[in-house]
Amino acid sequence: MRRLASTLLFIFVAFSFASASAAEYYVSKDTGKNKNDGSKASPFKNLQKAIDVAQDGDTIYVAAGNYCGMMDRGIITLDKTLTILGGYSPDFSTRDILTHRSTIIPVSKADVNRDKGVIFVDQGEKKGKTVIDGFIFDHADTNNYHATEAKPAGVETGLLMIPPTKASDKPAPSANIALINGNSSGEFIVSNNVFNNACHYGIWLGHKTGTFTAKNNVFTANRMAAIEVRGTGGSSKPVKVEILNNTILFTWSRLRDMGDMGYAVRGMTAANYVVKGNILGLSVFSGLDLTRVDSNVKLKKDVALDGNIFFLNKQADITAPGSGKFMRLWLEEHFEDLEDLDLPGTNFTSLEGNVGAAAAESLKAVINKAYLEGFLSASYKSTTDYNPDSPANTFRRAMGMNQVEKVTSTVTMFANRYPLEDAIKLFGAAKGYGAQKPTAK
Repeated sequence: MRRLASTLLFIFVAFSFASASAAEYYVSKDTGKNKNDGSKASPFKNLQKAIDVAQDGDTIYVAAGNYCGMMDRGIITLDKTLTILGGYSPDFSTRDILTHRSTIIPVSKADVNRDKGVIFVDQGEKKGKTVIDGFIFDHADTNNYHATEAKPAGVETGLLMIPPTKASDKPAPSANIALINGNSSGEFIVSNNVFNNACHYGIWLGHKTGTFTAKNNVFTANRMAAIEVRGTGGSSKPVKVEILNNTILFTWSRLRDMGDMGYAVRGMTAANYVVKGNILGLSVFSGLDLTRVDSNVKLKKDVALDGNIFFLNKQADITAPGSGKFMRLWLEEHFEDLEDLDLPGTNFTSLEGNVGAAAAESLKAVINKAYLEGFLSASYKSTTDYNPDSPANTFRRAMGMNQVEKVTSTVTMFANRYPLEDAIKLFGAAKGYGAQKPTAK
């Protein structure tokens, strides 16, 4: 009995100490100052300041405002396990992420961050819990869009100009970085956020150990992939990746020829996946990519794929290795057979309740119609003009030089800017699928 009492006392003291040691900090762009102490009554001005002061396990509350790092350079470095919550009113009395918007929208300037993610994660092998919840990311202001080229009627801009090309009215090319990038670890949760117009991935992380979770987020008009999380702890110690109730639309390819990339979710090596309750639609390539295979072909990633909407992905709902370069798998034609197939690199542990376009009917009311029409009809064409009798080729032939030809390429739409307000409208657009409207508190 005495031993039990001692044990309980020890647990109580340890819990009390842990609770007491966790600190809370407050950030307000409008009312804070970095020389403040970070309390509710005296908040910091800059989110990076709060992160720098905080210790592993602390919580940071962020009021409405735009947070782009020190000197607004478009980088926030996260090297600790913290809970960071946006969407608070100026006095921190209420939380509503859609009303009191905590935004991370880097501004266009010559010295904006071009090397790392807008949130750059550098956690090593930490074991704690990290939460990024209630923020609105938009990379459009640091992207370069052509004024007129590939601009369908009703769309805000022309095509995205991939670096190093740039628009004449911009101080520098597009910042070719992900919205969240780097190396994460432990229990890492990204929830109730908007990721809009990423020039180079929405979320692009290497996860060392533990579980990465993306839940109840909206991803729109991102390039390459909306979510790509790979395990970095080795194939013998796979991490768990959970993709839960996200709405992911209009994921664009790497280049404007639309020849590769453009995935809503990309399943990588050294990781097992739970993909459940999402809307995976309108991808240039596929809704879910499973083509990455471990070098040890006997090792496979476990994939639970349940209760998702797949619709209007251009080349496939799922891409997998095989049939030359890729197998292109469609919901209605192939999903019933997937559990019985011996797919390279993938073992489906569950495959239930996935549905098609009919379940996405309610999205029509909120998707930007001009953007949708432009995306569905987007095309690329390349033409070659070779004249062997041109003065240039006649001269080059006489000199033993290679002939030249003129190649002209045209595209009707490519990664054009998606309106942020329309992205926000996607919360709760489809009952039971995708991101639901966050509850105000």
